[in-house]
Amino acid sequence: MQTIEKFVDSLSSIPDKDRLITNPYRIDICKNNLLHYLQHLKGSKVDIMLIGEAPGYRGCALTGIPFTDEIQLKYPENNYALGDWKRSSKIGNTAERSASIIWPAIREYHIIPLMWNVFPFHPYKEGKRASNRTPTQSELEEGLKYIDALKTIFQINDSQVFAVGKKAKLLLGLTDDNHCIRHPANDYKKEFRPQFDLKIGQLYLHNQFVR
Repeated sequence: MQTIEKFVDSLSSIPDKDRLITNPYRIDICKNNLLHYLQHLKGSKVDIMLIGEAPGYRGCALTGIPFTDEIQLKYPENNYALGDWKRSSKIGNTAERSASIIWPAIREYHIIPLMWNVFPFHPYKEGKRASNRTPTQSELEEGLKYIDALKTIFQINDSQVFAVGKKAKLLLGLTDDNHCIRHPANDYKKEFRPQFDLKIGQLYLHNQFVR
């Protein structure tokens, strides 16, 4: 069975040369953050897996943890879900819209989620690394093996997997709308939080009650 350490090492070995992507896990800070986060989750009885599309340049591309910007990574009240390890002094104060929306919801329910992206590397527009690009179909398909590996490591079954956004839903082959919530970055109609409360928050509370 693949270990967390081998999983992170595998990610960090993927080259990003000659591709319009940045592999954040080739950077020691991001690699270590992800390693500590996953190790923390392993002992925390993870109930929920949230899967987005790809890292954003203001969030996961800087921290290595999906849906988590530098501000949320350093926020002490998030340590129960991220892990209480010593953060690097090089972490800045960059904020990302998705992180600033999803973390208050996670904190309210005190959820410890396994957060991930279909494509785990940051895709950017040609000539502008500080930008976000929609991953290609082949890039998204490339990422599916990492999802399968994490589901195996953490023994996550399909009933515990939620897509964040339509693209993630399609790639994951989810036909049940109950397992898809609106992406917070595109929450034009303020749909994310009500959907999060109904589909994820209530399930998490139920899982805690029946344990």
